[in-house]
Amino acid sequence: MRDLLGVSLSVGLPWITGTLWVAALQRLSKEPSWLLSAGYGYPIGALATTLVMRTVDAFAPAWSLTLVAAPMTLLAVGGYLMGRSGASWSDALTRSRRAYLDTPASLRVLLWICTALIAIRLAGLAVEDALRPLLPWDAWAQWATKAIVWYRYGRMLPFVSPDEWLATDDPMRFMDTHSGYPATVPLLQVWTALCLGRWDESLINAPWPAMALALGLAFYAQVRRLGAGPAAALLCTYLLLSLPFLDIHVALAGCADLFMAAAYGLAAMALWHWARARNRADAALALIMAFACIALKMEGIFWALTLVPAAIVAVNRRLGFWVMGLVAGAAVLYLFFGPPEIVIFGYRLRTRFANVSQPLLEHLLVMDNWHLLWYATVAMVVANYRRLLGARLAPMSVTMLGAFAFVFVVFFYSSAAGGVDEESLVNRLPLHLVPALAFYLVLLWRTRQRSSAAGGARVSPQQIGP
Repeated sequence: MRDLLGVSLSVGLPWITGTLWVAALQRLSKEPSWLLSAGYGYPIGALATTLVMRTVDAFAPAWSLTLVAAPMTLLAVGGYLMGRSGASWSDALTRSRRAYLDTPASLRVLLWICTALIAIRLAGLAVEDALRPLLPWDAWAQWATKAIVWYRYGRMLPFVSPDEWLATDDPMRFMDTHSGYPATVPLLQVWTALCLGRWDESLINAPWPAMALALGLAFYAQVRRLGAGPAAALLCTYLLLSLPFLDIHVALAGCADLFMAAAYGLAAMALWHWARARNRADAALALIMAFACIALKMEGIFWALTLVPAAIVAVNRRLGFWVMGLVAGAAVLYLFFGPPEIVIFGYRLRTRFANVSQPLLEHLLVMDNWHLLWYATVAMVVANYRRLLGARLAPMSVTMLGAFAFVFVVFFYSSAAGGVDEESLVNRLPLHLVPALAFYLVLLWRTRQRSSAAGGARVSPQQIGP
């Protein structure tokens, strides 16, 4: 019972805090959504928890549950006070109820089937996390190493490079395989251990199934904003959450890739909705989640940068395309005239092409890691190629183009090609863009659906949007 209460507190307090603040952001929105607030609420609340822990570490001799939980509770109260005078949430609930009642009986059956499948799958993954000890190699090599040391000593002790560690006799300096990695994920594990009152290699993984559930809620809410019905939106959510490799990163908790995928996906979805409606809440959510990308992994800065051209395109499409052209031109010039190798955030960027297409194609198109996701991507892009750079689709198209370009450069022009060839990295980096890609495919489907509904009317691709 004590463990159940500890896990509930470790997940519930950040989730409530983040949800209340996202709801406060939406107080001026014409159509606020509790599901959207809850979906974005957990990753934002979890990020806020780690920032509170950093602050406490700077001013207190050691962490304690009270020293972290008290500021988080005050933040939750502040979010409630900020949001209570905004839009009526009863209207949002009324709209949701009306949408459900308007759904045909056959689609209601589909809705409940998808709900049951998602609930069963996430519950099973949560049980696996609760029973299985910390397993992934990277978790032991660079994430949980920091978490267990910081929990035992009650503060953020420094992790240094092997050379520094060998050169010092300070017993309070530690080393792991990536000493410079961001502290966000280990801090979440420390927070869970503080709530439990002890270190538990299984239960410290509670944030992983919570993040999967939050991703599902946010994805469903954002797809509903595209105009999809409840059953269709839930089916799309099920297709996302049932992807084998995404589920692997929930079941084999301990690495930051699931968090990175959720942060980037939620940032891209919010950015596209801001491009469409210029809602300040969407802009704030996109900025917060882009910051989360940077706080989670070293390569998060590159994922965040892929969102910049999309923001420029949303403001001025022609200027955005010019920026993309300049970036592409600079990349080509680097290949011809740049140094043979430079080091950026631990990656060795090279001008020599490394052909790792065979393992990449096998894992994406042959093995059952992603179901039919990549086949669907090719089919949807080909079927909608004329619309991709229209005014409505351009921001998301540019985002995905930047994301795929980043993966291409890392896989074919950097030291990471070895990780692709030995099959340790081949699925993990694409995982980061998958939630955003899934939203993009739904967006293409909705655009084509609207185009078909237009019938014989003469409508330009730029005029068709969700």
